Amino acid sequence: MKFALAQMEVVPGRPKKNLETMLRMIEHAKTQKVDLIAFPELCLSGYLLGDKFTDPDFCANLMEFNDIIRAQSQGIAIAYGNIYQDDQINQRVTVDNTTITHHHPNKDGRSRKYNAIYVFQNGKPVERVQETNILPPGVQPKTLLPTYRFFDDQRYFFSLQDQAIDFGVPLKTLAQPFLIEVNDNNNDNAKKKIPIGFEVCEDLWCADYKKDFKNINITKMLVANGAQYIINISASPWTVGKNVTRDRRVKALKEDIGDSFVPFLYVNCVGAQNNGKNIVTFDGGTTIYNNTAEPIVLSTEHYKEELITIKDTDFSNFPLNRIEKPTIAQKLDALIRGIRHIKDMTGNTQQPKYVVGMSGGIDSALVASLLTLAIGPDKVMGINMPTIYNQEKTKKSAEHTAQKLGIAYQVIPISDLVNNNTTLLNQYDLDGSGKALSSLNTENIQAKIRSINLLSNIAAKYNAIYTNNGNKVETFFGYATLDGDARGGIAPLADLTKAEIFELATYLNNDIFHDEVIPQSLIPDKLFRFGKDQIAPSAELKEAQIDPMKFGYHCAMIEAALDYNKKTPEQFMRWYIEGTLHTHLNIPTALMHRWGVDDPKEFVSDLDNFAQSLAKSTFKRVQAPPIIITSKTSFGYDLRESILPWEPSLEYDRLKEKIISTMTKYQPQNQQSEEVSA
Repeated sequence: MKFALAQMEVVPGRPKKNLETMLRMIEHAKTQKVDLIAFPELCLSGYLLGDKFTDPDFCANLMEFNDIIRAQSQGIAIAYGNIYQDDQINQRVTVDNTTITHHHPNKDGRSRKYNAIYVFQNGKPVERVQETNILPPGVQPKTLLPTYRFFDDQRYFFSLQDQAIDFGVPLKTLAQPFLIEVNDNNNDNAKKKIPIGFEVCEDLWCADYKKDFKNINITKMLVANGAQYIINISASPWTVGKNVTRDRRVKALKEDIGDSFVPFLYVNCVGAQNNGKNIVTFDGGTTIYNNTAEPIVLSTEHYKEELITIKDTDFSNFPLNRIEKPTIAQKLDALIRGIRHIKDMTGNTQQPKYVVGMSGGIDSALVASLLTLAIGPDKVMGINMPTIYNQEKTKKSAEHTAQKLGIAYQVIPISDLVNNNTTLLNQYDLDGSGKALSSLNTENIQAKIRSINLLSNIAAKYNAIYTNNGNKVETFFGYATLDGDARGGIAPLADLTKAEIFELATYLNNDIFHDEVIPQSLIPDKLFRFGKDQIAPSAELKEAQIDPMKFGYHCAMIEAALDYNKKTPEQFMRWYIEGTLHTHLNIPTALMHRWGVDDPKEFVSDLDNFAQSLAKSTFKRVQAPPIIITSKTSFGYDLRESILPWEPSLEYDRLKEKIISTMTKYQPQNQQSEEVSA
């Protein structure tokens, strides 16, 4: 038997385009004498479609494509992911020879829908090892429905487990392999049927789903029901280390199933999709595992469409070692793919143009560099908008990067606009108080003029998109003007801490450009110190302004606070008391000393500000543009925030009092030599 795994690019909301890709790959598989081709989860519709899945006509349209694919299954078995909208369940279902007459809706009261895998061969649904009257012919629903991070399967779909509960049968009864017909090598005129188990994405991650203290292991049930191979179709987003983690999960399946474990074929999609607030990338990672759960075939390149084939005689091949890129390189790949997704979001056939406000700082230089790498210099325009507060060296820095990238670049001074706006606004007194604009008001006017007056209008003039250049630290603290630099069409850097910004800039210069495209004057030493001739991060909205964040230290705090297993301010204080904060944050104690937080009073004061700032700036983040996900938790719909004030817990108050009253200095435990060079 010969298998093909179709690692295809899935364009969300474009089923006609996705069908074209599928038909092309099916024809390719036929020319290679493939018996079974498997496509990813929800490969016709895309996975992240939000409440489009509640639109019955949209789902009905998706189901119409099934007839086209079924017709292509002559001479080949085709397995793929699509919606199944079940409007006829009452007419079909009988139990104990009695027709069910009560209503069987979805959990939301609408028609029942499955995130399902379809299996067709020779123009008809493939039979199961044991048929039931509970499931549609040739259709297998997903068993485990994720509801964490940006996943919302239970909001829309009915699961295989739900079906088993609904009809009072064991889940194992419904976990039936499909019988794929292939030529019998021992008899040229005969056919034989191979039982193959099919599952969908999350079904692999069953260690997180329990019943009676045991994993809901659908793979184990399929094998027990006779499956000789398992095929998992997925729409599994990229995260750092995802492929290695997946390898461990397959190995865990093997440990749970034992010696009866069978070869496991995993196919994933590539591309990017979005949920309105986040751009999520899919890097593929299609893998074939042997019956000892070791990878023997790997996809050749991240984010690349590929048809991967294997014969049943090749499952004895030697295992492969998986080699992953450095973390920063993986994040660069995700950012590039996320930027390219904007074309699909807007429905354009060509990549749009972008306008970047280039201040001369590292964030805007990095955004311009990423755009240039993703879509080319002819699509990128840089604008420097100085006032009297902008230093000559920052202007030269912006010009340097623009010239190195070869992008269009223009300097547009805004001092006159600022002065005119300030004068105009101070002329009018709405409440009779005689109040004039504050210094902060004047600073924000500059940011608003740059964004709303200039960047947005220049973008409109050229039918372009203007960028939000904020990083994750600024986004966390709300260090941006709401109708100024907090705006934009996309925020490429908003899931990168400032430490990662510096790391990525260095990586681009050294490993991608092989040139100092981003000036070295913008990159600090290992303790985030800047020399007198360097350019420290600054909004340059007033004289001698420097960004107030404690880079490196706050970066590590934010990563811990927004980790999938989130760390709380209370936990930070416990670690501080224990002397293990630096260990848990993976930073040198020299960095804590550099920012003064080895002093307990400064630590507590900073932590108060840290927690309060996160809460106070929520209203800005809920209005922010889409963010490309590169971390375990991104702002947007990955971290779902309500607008609420911060109130310290009773435990927070107790720990705070203990630190202030009993500690005179941070006392690090298990401290090693920490020589940090400049």
